[in-house]
Amino acid sequence: MSKLNQNDWEWLRDMVRRGEMTADRANVEKVLMARVQIVKSLPAQVRSALNAAVKTGELCHKKREGRKPEVYYHPNFEHLANEERNRVEKQTLEALLRVTARP
Repeated sequence: MSKLNQNDWEWLRDMVRRGEMTADRANVEKVLMARVQIVKSLPAQVRSALNAAVKTGELCHKKREGRKPEVYYHPNFEHLANEERNRVEKQTLEALLRVTARP
């Protein structure tokens, strides 16, 4: 999974603190920088900001399908979003097998 490095986090926080970027915009920038964000749950305000970015074409979104999670991602990195969703699905299935497997 793509993660932000410390410099990116600090830059986003600093921009919000100085008032040069809204928190909503920072959330969109975070997804763009990380390329992929797997979603389990989001506050309504964050979800609204990300969905607004999807409507403008700045981000892309895939809904949850079966055991594949919901994901927001940079438009140029759909292949990474697919890989992440498949990885999470595989981990979920492996965890279920460990729980239900008999010794």
